[in-house]
Amino acid sequence: MELEHTVERILPDAPKTREEYLLFLRHLFAYESVISYIEQDSEILEVGFGEGYGSRMLSEKAAKVTGVEVEEDTVHYANEKYGSPSCSFVHYNGEQLPFDDEQFDYAVSFQVIEHIEDVPPFLREIRRVLKVDRQCFITTPNRIHRLEPGEEPWNEFHIREYAPQDLEEELANVFSRVEIKGVRGRGAVQDIELRRVSRNLSLYKLLPDFAKRLLHRGFEDLYTTNDFMLVNTAEEGLDLFAICTK
Repeated sequence: MELEHTVERILPDAPKTREEYLLFLRHLFAYESVISYIEQDSEILEVGFGEGYGSRMLSEKAAKVTGVEVEEDTVHYANEKYGSPSCSFVHYNGEQLPFDDEQFDYAVSFQVIEHIEDVPPFLREIRRVLKVDRQCFITTPNRIHRLEPGEEPWNEFHIREYAPQDLEEELANVFSRVEIKGVRGRGAVQDIELRRVSRNLSLYKLLPDFAKRLLHRGFEDLYTTNDFMLVNTAEEGLDLFAICTK
């Protein structure tokens, strides 16, 4: 079984362009950042695991990771490719998480909140299954670098996009403490990613895949997750990285 490659699901085995590879590394960096926060004997929930590689990464340190998704085919795929005694994937209905109260030490939900129609119940469910004083980690695109004030998202799959203050206010309605950081590129990588965002509104997105590959041959040898960093000035971030405490 294989998953379809889409703009919302980047498969780690098949980046097509330099920009797509940097986007994948940016997502990978977010998981690496979470690993620096978590404890080895912890139990982690990932809400909206996408392809599954991130849950497997987290399971290399945590005692157990459980990922949930609304698409049953994606759950089957992830269990086949990444499933292990410490990493498993289950289906859920998108509304109620199939777990007990205060079951998990940490929760992760990357690049999901912008897709959610009714955000407060979504967040309250995550809070419900977290143990007291434990953390949830959330990432989402920073609209400051993508949209004009008041502009609707150009990404057809995004219901909304957040500026740092907007995200903090949304999360603070549910969690007792919220810290917003930014995922920023180092040096030229930041500029490349900012241009990528603006290109989504240009003719670049109309180029066939083979033409994009010709433009960016050899990109996989040039960049690593070390080309990204967490910064306290969230406005600089390509993505927002929220640390929420129950």
